[in-house]
Amino acid sequence: MNNIPLLDHDSKVPLHLQAEEQLRKLIRDNHFRVGDTFPKETDLAKRWGISRNTLRQAISNLVKDGLLERKKRSGTTVRKKKITTDLANWLSFSHEMEDKGTPFKDLKHEVTIVKANKHVALQLQIPVGTPVVCLERTRSTGRNPMVYFESYFHPRIGLTGNENFKRPLYELLDEEFHTVPVYSQEEIKAIAASEQIAALLKIPAEAPVLERKRLVLDAGRKPIEYNICYYRSDWFTYSIEIKRPI
Repeated sequence: MNNIPLLDHDSKVPLHLQAEEQLRKLIRDNHFRVGDTFPKETDLAKRWGISRNTLRQAISNLVKDGLLERKKRSGTTVRKKKITTDLANWLSFSHEMEDKGTPFKDLKHEVTIVKANKHVALQLQIPVGTPVVCLERTRSTGRNPMVYFESYFHPRIGLTGNENFKRPLYELLDEEFHTVPVYSQEEIKAIAASEQIAALLKIPAEAPVLERKRLVLDAGRKPIEYNICYYRSDWFTYSIEIKRPI
């Protein structure tokens, strides 16, 4: 308990919000791991000098977000949270994850020049065998891979493969190549992981994964990028909001 930071009672930030942020940080930094039982509410409230009602308000928000789970008799435990990404935010996946308090890091980052196979050529509307820049990334919030990306870019953009792909992709295309993504055509389905994908995601072969194929177009509906992603199904869900016509 002594290594849990104190709250600032002189701050203008409400104590329940400070407590909530501290709990999020402790979970994010693996101070509390999946399955760990939280300290007793009375002990934690005493450590922070707050009421149990104030602490419960903070804990309730984490329960709603799926970070904590309350069980009778066994107390409050850390649970493994699936990451939900919203289809409406396709332009800024990394930023969306950071906003959720789930920053990603690259476990694998490789840029090569490859010859477009039949499928990639069809999507980008180029001849089979045309050299294209291919960006491969395996990304995670920790040690274990969670998603594998393959991106293929239309040659007319002018990419050489030497660009700084560590920066947000669509910012790079916009600022350095004046190419602005406007449309995204998505196809999502559940598949059994091939041996190659299973090895990249460190899961058993034939395990279920979410496969997402995305064709990104400019304002004139000309192809910019063809992207294939494989998400571990035990970590990801997709959500979409549909508005009913009035």
